[in-house]
Amino acid sequence: MPLLGKPNVARLDARGQIEGLLSASKYKKDPEVREQARQALERRMPLLLDTFQSKNVRHIVLARDAFRQIGQPAVPFLVDVLDQGDTGRRQDAVHILGEVGLPSVVPPLADALHDRDAGVRLLSVRSLAQLEDERVDDLLESALRDRDEDVRLAASKALRKRGRA
Repeated sequence: MPLLGKPNVARLDARGQIEGLLSASKYKKDPEVREQARQALERRMPLLLDTFQSKNVRHIVLARDAFRQIGQPAVPFLVDVLDQGDTGRRQDAVHILGEVGLPSVVPPLADALHDRDAGVRLLSVRSLAQLEDERVDDLLESALRDRDEDVRLAASKALRKRGRA
């Protein structure tokens, strides 16, 4: 349902309405409303990360979009998850870092290429492949030497798509 008038961010935040906050974070008429909504989403990052364990695809898509809207402030939170989270949370964090798509995510994704879990390394390759950054090709080439065949295959495929055979 489209918003009529200026979004009431305080009410949306109090009710935990992620979809409404996400919509308010894109409200073009008032930058203050956008920033208030973005900050409200930022405060909910742990909940948004937990959403990735849900089977509800719509909720997962909303959480992914919320992390995109949060942008740079989400990066340290996700890096902390990479350092301390269990395997599933590390995989989610690597995936979301790729979705955030900022140059500042390249170093943590590069570190994730050395994770003990092959799934984290695979998702790191896929996330790096989404980024337009001069450092990515070298990182993908390093992933060609990974001990896991799926990681090597994903790196090779990503390099071909980027025009580097």
